[in-house]
Formats: sequence, structure tokens, C-alpha cells
Amino acid sequence: MDFLIGHLKGCFYDLRAEIPATSSRVRRSLFLFSCLLVCHCRANYREWQSPACTITQPDLTILQFSDTHVRNDNDAEWLHAQLVAAIAVNKPDVLVHTGDITHSAKHDMALKQSRFAKGGLSNYHDIGNYRLILIDTAWEGLFTGSYTSVPESEFPALKAMAETKKKILLFAHHPLGKDAPHFRLRNADQVLGLFADAEVVGVFTGHFHGAYLAPEKNLLFAGVAPLARHQRNHTWSQTKGYRLIELQNGCLRTRFVKVET
Repeated sequence: MDFLIGHLKGCFYDLRAEIPATSSRVRRSLFLFSCLLVCHCRANYREWQSPACTITQPDLTILQFSDTHVRNDNDAEWLHAQLVAAIAVNKPDVLVHTGDITHSAKHDMALKQSRFAKGGLSNYHDIGNYRLILIDTAWEGLFTGSYTSVPESEFPALKAMAETKKKILLFAHHPLGKDAPHFRLRNADQVLGLFADAEVVGVFTGHFHGAYLAPEKNLLFAGVAPLARHQRNHTWSQTKGYRLIELQNGCLRTRFVKVET
């Protein structure tokens, strides 16, 4: 079985290694050590802004939330109250949920059987000078729920979405950045390659259950903690909340907003 173990690169790690099946104690120890590295090094809730940019009056404000893992009516009512409050304070132009809506065994996989799913559920929305592309990363496989791959049959549709002069923001459930703390999409490099000729200004994901920032040059890869009252974070914190994303003339500013549970 594959395990992610600690690979120090500053405070980054993202090394998949094969640990012998007989060394279960070693596997557990290394996995625990890697989780401690994530907690200490990668979880952060600070603000990030595009280099050499100034945002005074955003032309687009996005509220990203994720991993709500709704189990029952009480969870749904709590989530509704949090979103109503967040909208009242921040007045976003659009809300984006990046997956794991419910807490069923396979989370959002049931949507694949719905009449709304024609193949994958990837789609896009154009708002002013921006294109928001929502990449479906929830696919059946050996690692469904943790590590998945987008089928190559989905690539033409994603490539077509990338063919725009608008500035692009990518949203997905599974992390895509090379320095994502954990659970990176198995074919993330191939998926990102489809947008190589486009102007992507930010990539925002969920699944990890912890807020993090992983800039690669001028492109930000960011995750968000769950907006759920019962999910423990992989950062070993109980911090919950959502991410506010503001844009102006292609400049990006984002911050994590904590909520009380």
C-alpha cells in the first residue's frame, strides 16, 4: 500500500513511498511523523496577495467553502447559518463549494449516477473578465476518497475550457499543486498541463481538511479547512472556516476566515 511519508524540502513534503507490508509499525510511525510535519510546517491562515499588486476595490469576490460533510438536519442548519452570516459580512459575488458535500460512505460519488452527470461534472462559469473552471476530480478507483485520477477521456473537455482570453481560476476537490501537503491528484501534472497556455491566476481545492498556501512563482495553490462542525482537520486542529478570494485587474488576494463551532 502507498503511504505518504515525510520528505523535507524546507517545510514541504510530497513523497509517495512503498513501505513493506510487514512493517506496519514503521508505516504508522512514518505516517504520524508526516502528519506532524504538515501541522507544524504547512497549515497557515495568513493573507496572501499577488506580488507587485494592489487591490483597492475588488471586481470579483468569491467565497470558497469545502468538505461540509453534512450528516443530518442539524448539520445542514448549522451550515446554513454559517453561510448566511458569511454572505452578510463579505457580500461575495459567487460561492464555490469544492466537494464532499455530505458524509456518506463515498461522499459525492452518488452525483455520478444523477441525471445531471454527463460523463464528468467539470464545468465553467464566466464572470466579467474571469473564467471559473470547476474540475471534477471524484472518480472511482483503488484510492477513491483519497487519491484519484481524472480520466484522459475528460481531457478534451478541460482543454476546451482552457481556450479563453479570460483570466482563469481553477477549483477542484483534490489538491493539484506540487507542494500540496497531502492527497494530491494522482495525475495532477497532466491536468495542469491542459492549462499551460492559459492565464491561470489561482488554484483552490479542498479535501485536505486544512488551510494552506503553496505559491509556485506567481501562481497560488491554496486549500481550505472544512466548513463542518464535526470534521477534525488533518492539521490536527479544530479550526473551521472558509476562504475569501478577491480579484482586481488580474491581481489576487485571499485569506482564510475562521468560524466558531
